[in-house]
Amino acid sequence: MLELYHAGLTTCSKKVRLCLAEKGLDYRSHYLDLRKFEHHRPEYLAINPNGVVPALVHDGEPILESMLINEYIDAVFPNPPLRPADPLALARMRLWTKLADNYGLAAVVPNTWAFYQPVLARLSADEYEKMIAQVPTDERREQWRKAADNSFSAHDHEKARASAKRIVEKIETGVGDGPWLMGQAYTLADIDLLPYVDRIALYFPDILGPDADTPRTLAWLERMRERPAVKESYTPSADAPASVVPVAGK
Repeated sequence: MLELYHAGLTTCSKKVRLCLAEKGLDYRSHYLDLRKFEHHRPEYLAINPNGVVPALVHDGEPILESMLINEYIDAVFPNPPLRPADPLALARMRLWTKLADNYGLAAVVPNTWAFYQPVLARLSADEYEKMIAQVPTDERREQWRKAADNSFSAHDHEKARASAKRIVEKIETGVGDGPWLMGQAYTLADIDLLPYVDRIALYFPDILGPDADTPRTLAWLERMRERPAVKESYTPSADAPASVVPVAGK
């Protein structure tokens, strides 16, 4: 049995939900409301000690980290294949997924986490300290503190812009005639990069938008948005309710 612990329309949750949708796989959905800090509760930390989403549980065994989850899904459920069989092509595909893993969150964190500020502002001092104490890692604790008072630094925002620009430049020069990042083959490269590119278009229209010189990246993004599985995974639903996090493509 497959179980997915996720936060619906957050970037990494959409990455795995899209992979499952493209495979046509059924799974038991466990939606965690980040605004209620449900991902910090002991029962979830027993599954993922890092207190982040998503986490996949397959026949009782947890698999963590969205890029690795998607690779696991494709290995265990190989049809339709989402990775090349040829080792050289697979290595080239993994350069794309590594790009997403290395730069995707950095590109979107300051703008995305700012949406939690109104939620945190409603907490009393005691409630806030109790929430912070439950965060299991120093890195995430620091991000929550920055979100609370919107204190992401100029360096944070500069890093986000640089990361966004790096992703878009790589796609613009690498996508070729497409239609997908690996040419005719639709792969995990497309799935893993989409949630970040979708947010980059929202947060940085000067980097990826009508007035930016990025026609190939925009065309790829529009093709991705037209896929039925993307529409299913990126649209608010009972499985993925709308939240303070902006909805992809809007």
